[in-house]
Parts: sequence; structure tokens; C-alpha cells
Amino acid sequence: MKNKVIFFSIDRLGDYLIRSNVIFKISKLYKLSDIAVSEKNFKLVNTQNIFNKVILFNTSKKILNKLKFILIFLFKKYDAAISFDGKNISNILLIVVRAKFKHVFIYKKKGVIKNIRFNLYCKFLNFLDISFTIMNSRELIELDKKEHYPTKYKLLKKYFNNIDNKTYYLEELVPFKNINLNEDFILIHLDEKFDDIIDIKTNFSNSLNNLSNNLDKKIILTTFKNNFEYYKNLLIEKISYQDIKKHNLYNKKICILEDVPLNDFYYLIKNSSINISCHGGFFVHASLLNNKNTIDIINNSDEKWLNTWITKSDTYKIVYKSNSKKKIYINEILLKLNNTINEF
Repeated sequence: MKNKVIFFSIDRLGDYLIRSNVIFKISKLYKLSDIAVSEKNFKLVNTQNIFNKVILFNTSKKILNKLKFILIFLFKKYDAAISFDGKNISNILLIVVRAKFKHVFIYKKKGVIKNIRFNLYCKFLNFLDISFTIMNSRELIELDKKEHYPTKYKLLKKYFNNIDNKTYYLEELVPFKNINLNEDFILIHLDEKFDDIIDIKTNFSNSLNNLSNNLDKKIILTTFKNNFEYYKNLLIEKISYQDIKKHNLYNKKICILEDVPLNDFYYLIKNSSINISCHGGFFVHASLLNNKNTIDIINNSDEKWLNTWITKSDTYKIVYKSNSKKKIYINEILLKLNNTINEF
């Protein structure tokens, strides 16, 4: 067993999850594992006992933090260093850190000048004896370049032979509050991606109540610090999660839980019968990790990009909120959602 490995994953929750099993498998080959993360995935990654140290990169003071990190890692020594996120700071840190094995995932972009820079960067990495995997960026994927990020991460099995075909690994997140719920509820997560639905500000309440009346399951909606007008106009009972013990969820056919902590949010995802969102990254991947029925409400134009992240299964379905010609009204979206729920 080798001594020490470091990973750079300075991005979002969903990004971490789609490479989490690869990170877990590689970590098992080393006595100590460190990981550098962002504010967005720190809380989740910090719950994982596979890491000796979780290093937070604070993006709020970019120049100072970059200099600080570069100086810190200039004196660090590892057996292996792997940069997953494609961030400039991660790639710089990978270069300055001392490690016998280095690997970076680099993103090819659209444009002649960008392509010239990309080819020069590849030659530079070869000169430094840093191995790399090429990933297509979103702009190229939407021009019909084929890509699937979870599969690309698994190509590291060329260097680490214990990597298998699983996508996700997550140690159990223990909820802070004991909520007694059976699996007979549907979970819907509300965020900024609902805001582009054409009549969401005026007709969301009626459409949700109609959906609830057509289903024999309870609907629990969650949201976090949601200040969008569509949410302020939503006439569904809103319960602060801090006050959850004051409410009996068994007696509620539909309600909203506000500002649910990460661990408890994961508990709800894991214990629901169906999870629905406008592709919330952590929400969708945590649902698929637990083999739960999962529905993405997406724009048709985003499908190629989202397919890049999703490992497809029979538990995953899509409902469109717009097509190539027009946006779709919320009542029609939820009618299609109702039909899709009944397909499970």
C-alpha cells in the first residue's frame, strides 16, 4: 500500500458524486487520502471518513486564495495527485505539487484559438510527464460530440486496477432530526430551475394541488433559501425545518419543508418513493445512488448536456418543460408528470 494521494474536486455536489466511487476505490490503495474542495461540496465531502484531510478552497477571495494555495502545495509531497474538475487553480496546484504520479481531466472547447491553446497544453503536460484524459465541454457536446463524464472517470482503471463499473459511493449521512416517514411519499425539490417555466408565477399552486388530488401519495416539497417570485406566490403550507417537530406530516397531503439540512435532505431523498426536480445535481445523483425512481423536468435543449452526467437506468425518466418550438405551461407539465409517475 502506498502512502498518500490527493484529489482536486473544487466544484459542485453532483460533480463529486459522479466520480465518488472512483475516488473511493483509489483511496483504498493509499494509507492517507486528501481532497481539495469548494464551498459547494465541502459539507458533503467532509462527512466522508475515507479522507484524512478535506481542504476547503474559498473562492470568495480568488487571487489571495490562489496564491495561498499555490504556496501551501508547493511544499506538499504525495505519491499520486489527480485533478478532476478542470478548474485553472486545480491544474496549477497539480503542476506545483510534488507527486510521482499525476493525472488531470482537461476540457476541450469550441473555437480555433481555444483549440490551439488546448493542443499546446497537451504538449506541455506530456513534457511534464503528466497523464491526462480529454473531456468534451458543453459547447462541443451540444454540437453532437459524444461524451459521458462518469465513464471517462472510470478510465483511471488503466492506472488503478481496483476501479469497477459503479458510479457512486457515499457513506451514510445521519439525519439531525428523527422524522418518521414511510416510503409512500413523493419528494419534489424546488430551486432556480423552475423559474423559467412560462406561467410558474401565477398557476403553480393550482397545478400542484391538482397533481396532489390525482395521486394517492403524499407530496413533500423541499427548497433552500428560495427567494424567487414563483416561490413567494406559492400557496402551499410552508414549514421551516427547524420547526418540523411541531407538525404532524402524516396528516398533510402536500406541504413544503424549507431549508432542510444536507443530511436530512439526503434522508428524504433516500426514503421517498419518487424524487422529482428540474435536475438538481445532488438531488438527482443521490436519488440514483439509492436506486430510487427519479424524474427530471428539463428543457429539451438541455438533454444532450444532462445525459453527459447521468448513468441511465430504468429508474430514471424525463418530463420536458419546453421543446424546440415553445415553452410548456406548468399545468401541462404536471399532467405529464402525473402520467410519468404512474409508469413506475
